[in-house]
Amino acid sequence: MTNTKDDVICYCTGTTKEKIKELIAQGIHDLDRISRETGACSGCGSCDAEINNFLAEHSSGA
Repeated sequence: MTNTKDDVICYCTGTTKEKIKELIAQGIHDLDRISRETGACSGCGSCDAEINNFLAEHSSGA
């Protein structure tokens, strides 16, 4: 499966929104842990706010 521009949330590591959804399903709901698991937010940092927003939208009561 090829990722589209809209699927990728961290271009430095290629982390996709689907990968973050998988981590949320595993109980991972914070930026620091997402970063450790995927490497996202460890490069240029431009995805931090987008990932935080994504977590807020997709984490139910976490």
